[in-house]
Amino acid sequence: MIREEKLMNRKLQDKFTRFVKTLSSTLNKPEQKFLKACSFGILSSQSCIVRRTAHSLHEKVSSKKTQERLIYHLDKAELNEKISQTLLQKQCRKLKKGSLIIIDPSDVVKKYAKKMEGLSRVRDGNDGKWKTGYDALDIVGVNTKGDTVSILPIHSQLHSNTVEIDAMKNKLFDRIVDIIIHSNNRGTFVFDRGFDDKKVIKELHRHDASYIIRMKKNRDVYLRDKKLNIASVGKATKLRYRFRPKKGVTISAGITSISIPLNPHTLKNPTLAETKLVVAKIRSKRKDGTSRNGMFYLLCHNTNQSLLERDFVKYILESYRLRWKIEEVHRQVKTDFGWEDIQLQTYRRLQTMNTLLWVAISFLYNLDQWKYRLAKVFTNLMLEKKNKLSELNKFVYYKLASVIKYCFNKIRIEWAVFSLTPKFQNPFSISKEEIYENFKRK
Repeated sequence: MIREEKLMNRKLQDKFTRFVKTLSSTLNKPEQKFLKACSFGILSSQSCIVRRTAHSLHEKVSSKKTQERLIYHLDKAELNEKISQTLLQKQCRKLKKGSLIIIDPSDVVKKYAKKMEGLSRVRDGNDGKWKTGYDALDIVGVNTKGDTVSILPIHSQLHSNTVEIDAMKNKLFDRIVDIIIHSNNRGTFVFDRGFDDKKVIKELHRHDASYIIRMKKNRDVYLRDKKLNIASVGKATKLRYRFRPKKGVTISAGITSISIPLNPHTLKNPTLAETKLVVAKIRSKRKDGTSRNGMFYLLCHNTNQSLLERDFVKYILESYRLRWKIEEVHRQVKTDFGWEDIQLQTYRRLQTMNTLLWVAISFLYNLDQWKYRLAKVFTNLMLEKKNKLSELNKFVYYKLASVIKYCFNKIRIEWAVFSLTPKFQNPFSISKEEIYENFKRK
């Protein structure tokens, strides 16, 4: 088994080298080495702190010299923009017609920091209180195939209200245009209630983008040329379809055609955009026997219009439910990689380190295609029980992070791409069915 671990370790290093090489087309040689070294260090140390990242590289020079080299590159003016744009282009090429593009703001809370540049007031998503820190605009792609869900980290950008001239919403519009261009306008944008904004909807319609937005209850829309509150439209909509996504939960839903005004303020003859509104009422039973009811409204446009009405409503509900995947990514980045422990004084260094963290998790999330191979070699890290392969169908990325840390933590980084001979290829060319058979034998 030790031999198979060494071979898999070598294969993972080779895959990492090839992944980073695809992001290095706009960088010079020192910048390419920095990109690889820093993202490798983040994966092996599971930390955004430069000292820990440098120590995990096991270089022949002192750890202090390694830190100085990393900080020198983190301080470069245009490096962050080059890497983030290249990563965005690479990930957008993987988006398909049925992909979801989930956009959600996050926060990096630095409650006790005082000397970090660009500190501003941010709303902590955990308790809703205002604290010191930085906002972040995060974008994640989701591809589905049957019951399998794969996640593509696309973009992350720190934002400080005290440093930046542009508002965060302008950056959002720029990224929407970038994604539309590089993905050939494939995929559907998915937003939570925070993006129920006329400017956002107008920008999406201007580029003929598909979208799903959860609406606020106080939004005014037009139903048959009559201006109504969205809650009133919900009451007038027949909830003729019923779904049971899991035990104890029932969703009654219906759909209606509406028009939404795109002007920033009230006009007598506003510009209207025709779209669809899915109205849903959810009933769930609690453990104490009581029930909970709630209404929600999903604005959707240009999304799988070839489906029958019932299938279309089901698709919209399932797509919005997958929006939670970006929350799981946020949780892992904060728990596994100590996103909020980041310690850099200048705003430029903070932005570049944040982008390099996104590069590291992009490689990590790209390994979900290898989860069965890795479960065969690193069974104790990937599975709680040997034969329970159903665990790999859940959010498997915590386990993948443990495998990468185990493999990368005690080795020096390899700069060359390995050319594997046929005798090295056998441990990796294994099908899902063969893995099941191997576990049964054990």
